[in-house]
Amino acid sequence: MRPETVRLLGIAATALALVGVTACGQLAPTASPLPPGATASAGTAASAGPVPTAEAGASAGPTAPTGSAAPGATPASKSAPACDAVLKARQTALAAIAPVAAVLAQPGRPHETLAKATNDLNTAYTAMHVGVAGAAELTADPQLKAKISAYQLAVEQAIVAVEGSDGEQAKLAAVIELPATRSAERAVVAACS
Repeated sequence: MRPETVRLLGIAATALALVGVTACGQLAPTASPLPPGATASAGTAASAGPVPTAEAGASAGPTAPTGSAAPGATPASKSAPACDAVLKARQTALAAIAPVAAVLAQPGRPHETLAKATNDLNTAYTAMHVGVAGAAELTADPQLKAKISAYQLAVEQAIVAVEGSDGEQAKLAAVIELPATRSAERAVVAACS
């Protein structure tokens, strides 16, 4: 088995484990410079790496009212943590995908370059998947949750397409432009605007 295939399988297994933890209502573990028992305000939580987590937008923790809206709260404010998390995951992934797209736009790339592009795309989409999965748990709005879940499914399909590309340049370039991913992305961005 080729080394890049083994690495991709390891990344996929890690992503699935993180998604499983997130889906069970627990956030992915993060490194924190704070002592035990100390809490960080929103925006100061440190993640263990470049993988975006839902913690950055999770300012509505257990002390925030759930169920009925608090006085002065609007429906949009209840969706803000989910929107912040999903848009952050999207932005982080787009920043990682842009240089890969530039490389894939150049014809006749060597095998080593395509292997790196495959790995980079897989890493970017896996990070996006984890971030989007965490975002879905941050909203009680069923319509927004459905749109985020559809986006998560589209990102999963992109990961499968990257893994099935066999390092072929045309297939990798096509993954970046998958209509299902673009459509789900537009729906989430519109819902969060």
